[in-house]
Amino acid sequence: MKIRNALVATFLAAAFTSGAAIAHDPALHEPAPAPAAAAKKPKPTTCEQLADTSKYDVNLNDSATKTLKSTCDARRAAPAKN
Repeated sequence: MKIRNALVATFLAAAFTSGAAIAHDPALHEPAPAPAAAAKKPKPTTCEQLADTSKYDVNLNDSATKTLKSTCDARRAAPAKN
């Protein structure tokens, strides 16, 4: 009789705890925030922004950035000629 009670208790414990092991859809999770390093930096639009490479993307392969750099260099060199 003791073995029967032990088997019933084991069966009931297994039946109640097996419901907690149900798989769920990973799409229900909140999306992970993007790392700060991977965040895209804005393009510079002024000479001050062009000088600040920590906050702005200074890519000289970009034509707009290249034009801005040449304009800033010309402005910097202009007072030296006078």
